[in-house]
Amino acid sequence: MNRQVQTYGHFCLLARTLEQVGDRWTMLVVRDLAHGPRRFTDLMDLLGGITPKTLTQRLRDLEEAGIVAADREPGRREVWYRLTPAGEELIPALNHLLMWGLRHALRPPGPAEPAHPEHLLWALQATLEDAGVSVSPVRWLVRVAGGDAYVLAFDGRHWAFSRDETDDADVTITATRPALARFLACPPGARTTEQPDLAIAGRDQAVRALLEAIAVFPFGPASAPPLPDEEPIPGR
Repeated sequence: MNRQVQTYGHFCLLARTLEQVGDRWTMLVVRDLAHGPRRFTDLMDLLGGITPKTLTQRLRDLEEAGIVAADREPGRREVWYRLTPAGEELIPALNHLLMWGLRHALRPPGPAEPAHPEHLLWALQATLEDAGVSVSPVRWLVRVAGGDAYVLAFDGRHWAFSRDETDDADVTITATRPALARFLACPPGARTTEQPDLAIAGRDQAVRALLEAIAVFPFGPASAPPLPDEEPIPGR
């Protein structure tokens, strides 16, 4: 049964859009499908704080709106969700909102706020692209405890981010989730490779280039308030 959509009653395409994607959690579901198909359990992990009931409803609403498609195969227990072409057209809007947040709504993460590596690395990629940071073509591999792997790459023109592995990384970062969050979210002047649960491998020149490039993230070169002490999140 289709849900009753709450309308603004305006002849305005922005209002019509928000009627489809303006509910709480909806755009974050789109965010977490932006880099490829996901299972329900994957989305629960990425969306820390959402209830299974709410996620089920949001996925159903997005399917009805033609923004998300569900891959249900007979005999297979898992359902995979992906963006449709219409859903993929929302990704540039997400990038713009992300950059607006970095400029106007930024603050250090609170002690109880989970910081997922995918969200941090996507924000880093968007910042590098927006700031026009240019280096020699490079590939950075980030391995997170638990099996997740990501690649940030620069091809000489653009920065790209993907959920991936690579055998030819210039720099490899291996870290727990809390350690990666501390490393990326701290002010650039306080960023150090010498910290527990984080290791950076690569030629000295390549590691220096990485640290210089990411100095634009998240606060830029200016100083910022220090991060509060953070307790590791169990299982992360």
